Order: sequence, then C-alpha cells, then structure tokens
Amino acid sequence: MSRYLPSLLERNSPFNVIGTGLLIVASTYGLSRYTYGLFVPAIRDDFNLDQAKVGAIGSASYLGYLLATLVSPILVRRFSPRLPIILGGMTATLGMLLVALAGNPLWLALGVTLAGCSPGLAYPPLSDAIKQLCRADKRSRYYAIINSGTSFGVMVSGPLALIAGSRWQLAWLCFAFIALTATLWNLLIMPGSTRGTAHHPSSLEEHSDRLPACQEPMLMLLRRKLKDKLVRRLLLGALLFGLVTSVYWTFSVELIAGNNRLSETSSVIFWMIVGIAGVAGGLAGDLVTRFGLARILKWATLAIATSIASLTVASEGMLMLTISAVVFGATFILITALYGIWSVYCFPEAPSLGFGLTFFLISAGQLVSPSLAGVGADLWKMTGVFQVTAIVCLGILLLLPTQDVRSI
Repeated sequence: MSRYLPSLLERNSPFNVIGTGLLIVASTYGLSRYTYGLFVPAIRDDFNLDQAKVGAIGSASYLGYLLATLVSPILVRRFSPRLPIILGGMTATLGMLLVALAGNPLWLALGVTLAGCSPGLAYPPLSDAIKQLCRADKRSRYYAIINSGTSFGVMVSGPLALIAGSRWQLAWLCFAFIALTATLWNLLIMPGSTRGTAHHPSSLEEHSDRLPACQEPMLMLLRRKLKDKLVRRLLLGALLFGLVTSVYWTFSVELIAGNNRLSETSSVIFWMIVGIAGVAGGLAGDLVTRFGLARILKWATLAIATSIASLTVASEGMLMLTISAVVFGATFILITALYGIWSVYCFPEAPSLGFGLTFFLISAGQLVSPSLAGVGADLWKMTGVFQVTAIVCLGILLLLPTQDVRSI
C-alpha cells in the first residue's frame, strides 16, 4: 500500500482528479440542484404551497444556475479554474444550510436559489481543470466519469431522506456537510493557474496552433463561433434538452405521489434508482470514441423521451416505474456528458466558455419549464404535462451534429 501512496498524493493522480470532480459534481448537481424534486411533497405540505409556487421555487434554482454560468467562464479566464469551483462549493454549502434552517417560504426560496448557483459556478471550470491535469487520451473518459457525479449525489440523497423521515431538514444539513467536504478537497487539488500545466507540458505543444485564439476577447470568439452551424445545433439542442428534462427532475415524485401509486418509501426508492442508473452515463466517453456522438445522442434522445412518457402510463406496481427511472437516470447523465464533450470539441480554444454557454442554455430551458409545468398541472393535470414533454423531447433529433465527434 505504501508504494502507491505517493501517486495518490499527486495532484494529477486519477484518484484526486476523478475523486474531487465526482464529489463536487455530486454536491452541486446531485444534491444542491436536483434533490429538491425528491422533497417536493414534504416541502409542499410543510409550507402549504400549491403546484404553481412549488414550480416557481424550482425555477428559482435554475435561475441561480443561469446567472452563475455567466460568471464562471469569466472567473476562469481572469483568475483560475480553482476559484469558481471553490465558490461553487461554498454556495452549495450555504444554500443547503439555508434550506435546512428555513422557517418560511421566503428563506426556503433563497436557499434553493443559492444552492442552484453552485453547479453553474463549479461545473464549467472542470473542463479547464481536466485539460490541465490530464493527458489528452484520458480527458473524454475522465470527464464522462466525473459528469456521473450527479448520480452519486442523487443516490446519497435517497437513504438520507429515508433516515430523516418527516424531519427532512436533517437530510439537508447532511447535504451541506458533504458539500463542505468537497469544497475543501477541491481547494487542495484544483489548479490555480490557467496558463499551462506543470504535469503535462506536451498538452500545450499539442494545441499550440490553437493558442492565439485563447487570447481572443470572449465576445469576439463567441460571435465567430455562432456562425458555425455545428455550434448553433449544439446550443439549440442544449436549450431543448434542459426544457424537457427539468419537468422530470422537479415533478416525477410529485406525479407518483399525487396519483397515490406508491408509498413515501417507494417514492424515495424510485428516486434512488434514477441516481443509480445514472452511473452508466460514465461510459459516455468510451461510447463516443467507439460509435460517434451523433449516433449515441440519437438513441439516447429516443430513450429519454420514452422514459418521460412511460411514467404517465405506469401501473400501480413498480415495474414500469423502475424502467422509467432506470432509462431516465442513465440517459440524462449520458446526454449531459455528450453535450459536454460536444461543447469542448466546438470550443477547443476556451473549453470553459463552451461548457458555460452550453450548460447556460440547458439551464435556461430548465428555468422556464418547472413554472410552466406547475401552471399546466393546475389546468390539465400533471399526466398531460409529462405527455406533452415527451413529444417535445423528440425535437432534439432535429438538432443532432452534422459531423461526427469521436474525441476532444
């Protein structure tokens, strides 16, 4: 064991790169952002909220993320990947602490919004950090594995929710502690400079032909990139993906509970299955290398649309619900990884800018849809909302990449 210890302590060891990335993504995405949906029935009852208000608070989380994604790439280019990652971890910790201590809907909404900022700050810089810390042949695989951290966060939230029971705020206190741990670890590992990499000098030489564009002002670079058809498809597809998937994250447990299909414990198990299945999304890098991004994105889109629709026709038993949870969890994490890989391919000069813009638009869609879904549920019932969402999801098939992507 002692002979492996030195390599584990190195900043760019797989253990540290993947471990810190997984934990910060689990804390900011899996816990801070998506776990709200698991607690919607309890939050609605404790704070006496209707569907529209529940949806509005869910949208506030996405609004926080939306604003943070605008700031994060600027911080990376001005300072370092480490700064926004640490800020993301701090906002996750504070936001979830506020949710745990909230005594009224206003403080609850503030905590949810602040927690929602955290992945917008922490996630885009991971592309720069991976590029600095890892060899080129490892980047797609490491990124895809780190991206699956969302699933680990969702998995952890389920057992803690069961343990906390009616005192659901205790679970959020535990979430805040996990986020604090992730923040401290990332403070030690993440690179503090955007200029080169001490561990892999060859990576600069490998992309030396692209270095001048790194000095290009952000707005000029963005204006030039938007003329590219491939970039436009990336961004429009990301917007639509965010629009349809946040309905599932925010209201799937509410749909199940509202139809009296499952007990509270079974609903938590359903949520955990979504998280466990998401680990399969860590295979995105290998799948893209073998089959190409366009083909994988096509079949993943068909699968996630089916999972959304199947939740509306599930019987009283767990079989159809389990299938829906497994397919949605796996394909959601897979597709987010695909969009991440695609964004780095389109923005090799400024990975965090491509990341930030892509996930900004995913979040823009996620910002709008919970409020729309909440209003739609009051008018047409939640079942109808999910059926329309599944149909809209198929629009992503019109925005697949026109040229294949197999690596970044």
